[in-house]
Amino acid sequence: MSIFSIKFVVAHISGIVYYSWLIFLGVGFIGMLMYFNRKLNENKSEISTIKKEKKDLESVFNNDRSFLWEIDKNKKNQKASKAVCKILNIDEFDYPNLIDSWKSSVYPDDLPDFLKFIDELDNRSGQPFEVRVYDGKCRIIWLETFVNVVSDDYGQVLKYVGTSIDITARKLKEEKLRKSNHYDQLTKLPNRKKFYDYFTKQKKEKSDDIEMSIIILDIDRFKIINELHGRNLGDQVLVKVASKLQDTLGNDAFIARESEDEFMILLESSNEKKTKLIAEKLLNVFKKPIKINDQLFYLTISMGISRYPETAQDIEALYQQAEIAMYKVKDSGKSNYHVFMTDDAALIERKRRIEFGLKEALSRNELYLLYQPKVDLSTGVIYGTEALIRWKHPLLGEVSPTEFIPIAEESRIIQDIGYWVMFEAIRQNKIWHKNGICLDIAVNVSVLQYEDPFFIERIKQTLLHHDLDPKYLIIEVTESVMQNIDHSNRIIKELHDLGVKIAIDDFGTGYSSLSVLNNIFIDIVKIDKSFIDGILTKENTASLVKTIIQMGKSLNFHIVAEGIETEDQAEFLKVNECSYGQGYLFSKPLLPEDLPKKIT
Repeated sequence: MSIFSIKFVVAHISGIVYYSWLIFLGVGFIGMLMYFNRKLNENKSEISTIKKEKKDLESVFNNDRSFLWEIDKNKKNQKASKAVCKILNIDEFDYPNLIDSWKSSVYPDDLPDFLKFIDELDNRSGQPFEVRVYDGKCRIIWLETFVNVVSDDYGQVLKYVGTSIDITARKLKEEKLRKSNHYDQLTKLPNRKKFYDYFTKQKKEKSDDIEMSIIILDIDRFKIINELHGRNLGDQVLVKVASKLQDTLGNDAFIARESEDEFMILLESSNEKKTKLIAEKLLNVFKKPIKINDQLFYLTISMGISRYPETAQDIEALYQQAEIAMYKVKDSGKSNYHVFMTDDAALIERKRRIEFGLKEALSRNELYLLYQPKVDLSTGVIYGTEALIRWKHPLLGEVSPTEFIPIAEESRIIQDIGYWVMFEAIRQNKIWHKNGICLDIAVNVSVLQYEDPFFIERIKQTLLHHDLDPKYLIIEVTESVMQNIDHSNRIIKELHDLGVKIAIDDFGTGYSSLSVLNNIFIDIVKIDKSFIDGILTKENTASLVKTIIQMGKSLNFHIVAEGIETEDQAEFLKVNECSYGQGYLFSKPLLPEDLPKKIT
């Protein structure tokens, strides 16, 4: 091969290598361009994602209920997102000036705690802080605030950022719940729990030598208002009483409502002399009638007073002492007050013994029944009996029903006792029937029994158990049981369907007698002993008894006079056509084994 040929081949190969290298460099450059472009797009996508995430994150905290804020490391320059304008009802035009006036918008009582919160931001990270602020319409808004510290790589504080959430709705709900737990819904007064808490707080905060008085105020015979005029009007009376107490005592007392017709009053820094003067003042205030719907209500009050620290140091004991003092007033004629004395402590112990003893009385067979005969006044023949409960306590001896029945009702043991009386009376009457002595048996029932949804069924099953004809059973109720006319008539109809008769006991003492007789389908009316006692000495009482008898005859009721003790009383009743009676003139209450002897 010639030299020329060799050079040509070499040159050709060199050209190929050169252009190949150029092509390689070009492809590489294009690849790099494509790589950097891809990376650029990826970064743009990442930045876009980050921006979107940031926007999404901010939307979580910038809405109708929350906003973002930040303060620089010197706690001077402050910023807040514009969502604050919506939450605080502020025009965006005022937004630039909002931060400068932030402290002035904080509720005054919360300002000290707020300034302390700002001073301690470094230690508040992640901890909630609640503060009240005024919005643009001068309304109070509750904010719950969280803060986090933003630091550089060297741990130096750069700024503080946080979020504030409008929790006003939650706070209002909590306040409503708190009031329902601590305040009476009718009168808006504190309830017993709030009263107890307040006393404990005052006792803790005041000096050891402070004197305080607890007054339990009860409206005498308040249930009569409910019976005569209905519960709605009775509620209006209670609201008026609460208002009158507040107007009379002002800021000198802490007043609470204890129960339906009972109020509690705490007199702070009040010695016994001052307490008595206030009690006298209250008695005089309630001598003036309360006017509701153009109707006047004349009320009287009974008050029991206990003294701290003279007679007790804890609120439970003081309350119980005041209650016992109030009951002493009730027993002695009402419309007065009594200051608990240490001698009254025996009454507390006795009440406790009775309450605890009642829980065991049935199982220990301490309760028993006596039976007082009822007679036909024209012939003197016994036609029925009334079952009367008695209790022989192992330590207290015989306890009067007038003492233990109210305690049994208060502790709700009365239901068990009442159904035991029903069972035992029906059982005993069946025994007499088997022995040829066919008598009616009358059994008293309490309000709690009467309202028991299983009341009728229990009576029915007891009659079936002892196989006693229902016509020989009389259920005796008081007028207070008859408050709900519709409910009462439904129960009476079901009793009549069984064959059982209904009697109103102590007629005339509830002051709703005419209303009851006109609306309730009863069988028997029993004239209370308090009326019989006065028929020979009080002309008005005699006229009233005559009217009741004649009214009973015209309405086809059987009339039974209770508590007849003299021949003259019996003669008066016979002359005025009262057919039936019971009382010591004919027989005292008898043990079951003694009654047959009385009949024969």
